[in-house]
Amino acid sequence: MAVVQALALVLVNIIFYFLFGCAIHMRSIRRISDGAESTGSMGEPETMSLTRTVFAGFFFYYLVFTVCCIGVTLKWRPLHVLTRMWIGVLVIVSLTGIIRGWKLCKPAVKKALSYVSKNRRMFIIIGVIFAAFAATVLISYQFTLDASFYVGNVTTSLQTDTLNIYDPFTGDWQDHFEMRYFFATFPMNDAVMCSLFRIHPLLWCKITMAATAMLLTFMVLYMLGRRFFDDDAGKICLFLLFSSVANFFMITIYTTSTFLTTRNYEGKCLLGNVVLPGILYLYTELLDDVKDRRAWLTLLLVALGSPVLSSSSNMLVPAMIGVTMIPLALIRKDIWVIPKSVICMIPGIALTGIYILYVKNIIVFYTYQR
Repeated sequence: MAVVQALALVLVNIIFYFLFGCAIHMRSIRRISDGAESTGSMGEPETMSLTRTVFAGFFFYYLVFTVCCIGVTLKWRPLHVLTRMWIGVLVIVSLTGIIRGWKLCKPAVKKALSYVSKNRRMFIIIGVIFAAFAATVLISYQFTLDASFYVGNVTTSLQTDTLNIYDPFTGDWQDHFEMRYFFATFPMNDAVMCSLFRIHPLLWCKITMAATAMLLTFMVLYMLGRRFFDDDAGKICLFLLFSSVANFFMITIYTTSTFLTTRNYEGKCLLGNVVLPGILYLYTELLDDVKDRRAWLTLLLVALGSPVLSSSSNMLVPAMIGVTMIPLALIRKDIWVIPKSVICMIPGIALTGIYILYVKNIIVFYTYQR
C-alpha cells in the first residue's frame, strides 16, 4: 500500500508543476509545435501547451520553494513552520493556476486527446518503453555515498524538525550552513512533502522522486523529438527508444545516464536530464523566432530555478546557455541575443561567487543567533 501511495504522489507532483505553470502562463505571439497543444499565431485563439506548462511550472515551483525555504532557514525556524508556509503557498498558487488556466486548459486537453487518438500506436510504444525503463531502474539497488546523503538528509531533517543543521551521516550539529547545500534546497522540499503526505523518506526519494525525474526526462525528450523530427511519430518513438538504450549502456561517471539510472532522486539527475536538455529545447524554439519573448522568459526561469536542484547548476547552466546562445546570435545575426543570454547567466554566476566567498570565509551563515 505504501508503494502505491508513493507512485500516486508522482501524479500529485506533476499536477502541482502544471498548476504552477498555469499560474505564470505567458501568451505567445507565434505558433509553437512542442506539443499536441500548439499555440495559435498572432490574431488566432491560443491554447496552452501541456508539456511546456509542466516544464515551466517545474522551475517556478522550486524557485518559489527556495525563496520560502531560505527565508525560514535564515530565521532559524523549524521544518514544521516551512511545511505550514508551503501548504499556504500550494493552495494560493494552485488556485491561481486553476483560475488563469481554466479557459486555456479545456481546449488544450481537447487538442491533446485528439492528438493522442491520432497517434495511439506511438503513445502505446512510448508507454511501454517508459514502463520498462522505469521498472528496471526503480527495482535496482543503489548504494552510492550521495544516495545515502539525500535520503539521510531528508530523514534527519524530519526527525530533528530542522533545516540543514545536523550532519545526516554523523548526526553532529553544524555551527554553520554548508553553502554547497544552502541554496540547493531540493532535499528540503523532499522533507516538507514527506511531512505533508506522511510518507517515509525512503519511499518518497527512491520511488516518488525517482519516477518523477524519469517522467520529466521522457517528457523533455518527447518535446525535443517532436521538434527534431517534425512530428513524425515513428521517428519520435525510435528517438525515445535509442535514448533509453543509450542511457542503459552509457552508465559512466562522464554521462548523465549514471544519474538517471542509479541516482535518479538526486538534484543532479534533474540537472543533467531535464535542465540541460530543456535549455537545448528552448534553443530550438529561439532558432525559429529569436524574438520569442516567452522562450526568453522561460530560459530565465530555468536559470533561476535550476540552482535549487543542485549547486552544480551554478556552473553548468551558464555554460550551457553560452554554448547554445553564441551560435544563435551568429546564425540569426542578432546582437541582442548576447545581453539577453548574459542576463540568464547572472543567477548561476552570482551563486558561484557567493560560494567562493564562503570558501574564503568571507560569507558564512551560522545555524544560531550570534
